[in-house]
Amino acid sequence: MEQILPLLFLPFLFFAFALITNLYREHRQYRFQLKPNCLLTRNPIVFITGPRSIFYFRKYWNAYPEVLAEHGYNVFTLHLPWRGPERLRRMTEFLQNKDQTSTKYHFICDEFTASELKEVFDSSAKTASLTVLKEDSAVSSKDQPSSIALAFAYRLHTWACRSLKLPTAHDLGLQFPHASSWLLQRMQERGEQDFLS
Repeated sequence: MEQILPLLFLPFLFFAFALITNLYREHRQYRFQLKPNCLLTRNPIVFITGPRSIFYFRKYWNAYPEVLAEHGYNVFTLHLPWRGPERLRRMTEFLQNKDQTSTKYHFICDEFTASELKEVFDSSAKTASLTVLKEDSAVSSKDQPSSIALAFAYRLHTWACRSLKLPTAHDLGLQFPHASSWLLQRMQERGEQDFLS
């Protein structure tokens, strides 16, 4: 019995670790430079959550939505179900509910979600643009501090979703929003596109 007791605490420890790292990511503050005179998009920007697990379920995009919102963009996050075919149905439902308005959306997602929802994006008149954040788009910054606990939690997340091709922690800005300047530049291009159309 004494040998089984520590094994009973193991699931509790994993659950506590997952909850603490998710709450930490949600309440963490970033320091970033605001870029002056950003051309804003006429259409809202929608971050779409990718596959999630107990180890990575809150604030999927970390600081990226905050960075764009601080620059004045109209940003919100569309929280799709964690996994499965329900994600496609929920995205289709979101776009159908928006059919009554003339608003289009600039969608931002990871590579897995882009391929999973490709037919919806291609067929919807509500898609103004689709931006995919992936490793080659993000600029690395080695001088930023990193958290071993966050990196370990993301590894557990990738293990929990091992059958899916997940984005890297770097793509999601887990340690720091490395691609924020690249993303700002893309959104300025989308702003130009909005005003020319």
